[in-house]
Amino acid sequence: MSVAYDPNKLGWTAAAVTTVATLGLLFTAYTIHNNTYRHPRDPMNFQVYHAEDNAKHSAGASHDKAASAAEAKH
Repeated sequence: MSVAYDPNKLGWTAAAVTTVATLGLLFTAYTIHNNTYRHPRDPMNFQVYHAEDNAKHSAGASHDKAASAAEAKH
């Protein structure tokens, strides 16, 4: 004779694997977030982006001057 069908005993392995995988992914995301996030008011963050903005503006200004000088020659 076969064992009686009991739906309450099926699927617990899949549920456990899914739960463990979800917890692992949450821990990974939390760790990455803590290691890489900088608050917008973080002084180091301000220095880095301020320097990049200045570099972009100065490069653009020198490019504009060169373009206007080249146009003036023609």
